[in-house]
Amino acid sequence: MKRIKKEEFDEQELENRLSGITLSTGNVNKKYIVRDIVFATDRIETDLFSPDVNPNDVFSGVYRQLKVIAFEYEADAVINCHFEEKYVEYQGKWVVEIFAYGTVVQFTQTNIG
Repeated sequence: MKRIKKEEFDEQELENRLSGITLSTGNVNKKYIVRDIVFATDRIETDLFSPDVNPNDVFSGVYRQLKVIAFEYEADAVINCHFEEKYVEYQGKWVVEIFAYGTVVQFTQTNIG
């Protein structure tokens, strides 16, 4: 299966395309076909529970990875996403390791009538 590559697009066009891809921790109320199960990981040196840290920023790396993979499949969404994190010592520092996965889907057209 030939997949498109993000490198084929300039940064602005890529960001526009990625913004149209849905990430959901549940299902979606649209007809779709399943393309694949995908995974993403990240490791960040931060205190996730500090009042100065925005958790959305901490998870933004895996969000983007999942969207890029969906984009490369020319798909519309990653659904039933799961995110797991844990604190571990890595190279003498405490880091948050994030593991994410979900199902890449492509919405299908329906004709009524």
